[in-house]
Amino acid sequence: MRKYLQELWGYRDLLINLTVNDLKLRYRGSILGFLWTILNPLFFLLILAVVFSKIIKFQVENYIIFLFAGLTAWFMIQQTVLIATMSVVNNESLIKKVYIPKMVFPLSSCLARYIDHVIMTLILFLFMAFFKVEFTWSLLVIPIILFLNFFFSLGLSMIAAALYIIIRDVQQILAIFFQAFFYLTPILYPLDILPANYQFLFKLNPFFYFVKIFRFPVYYSVFPPLKFLLVVFLLTVVVFTVGFLIFYKKEKNFVFHLS
Repeated sequence: MRKYLQELWGYRDLLINLTVNDLKLRYRGSILGFLWTILNPLFFLLILAVVFSKIIKFQVENYIIFLFAGLTAWFMIQQTVLIATMSVVNNESLIKKVYIPKMVFPLSSCLARYIDHVIMTLILFLFMAFFKVEFTWSLLVIPIILFLNFFFSLGLSMIAAALYIIIRDVQQILAIFFQAFFYLTPILYPLDILPANYQFLFKLNPFFYFVKIFRFPVYYSVFPPLKFLLVVFLLTVVVFTVGFLIFYKKEKNFVFHLS
């Protein structure tokens, strides 16, 4: 395992090139280019904000920031995993030509996504300033939260990418899975509007903790409680470790499953 990690580190230049190339290809031929990284989620945010604050009329103070914080935390996981699922298959031609540690591909895909997510976090800060949300020292925990979110997403991505090599239905299944959990996770609504006897079911959802922990410094202007940090840390360690081991054990056979 240690030898494998050292080998992976030896391919860091390729990792950087793949990440940069991913960003370039995504916006090649687009008039607005990188701006779509900001515009797509902002349009989505606007639609949801109008529907749930003006039509359905959720009684949530500063609902725009509440919703934006939840969406930012959610997209970090959802978009990263859905796109990274195909990262190995999309590099099939390169894999068949030369030996490369296959973990480079989901890792580069996740890094490219997180450049987008860091930008979205900065845009969120601008929204906080516009809506006069208090900036407190609690925001210093954001880099730690992003770090944990990244490795949690990378763990899920490695599991999904390894499965996609064998079962090409995985991406469609994941799309349905994330669509369902988008509504089962308190992103659009606060948990306390639900009946008290059902709230514990929503707390069994691991995504709840990643959304909630991001809202603490951004929306509530407080440091996340230690128990939330501990839960998110443990979830990250478990998911990343499982994802790494699955990918590591299966990658030697990837080439046999590629058409």
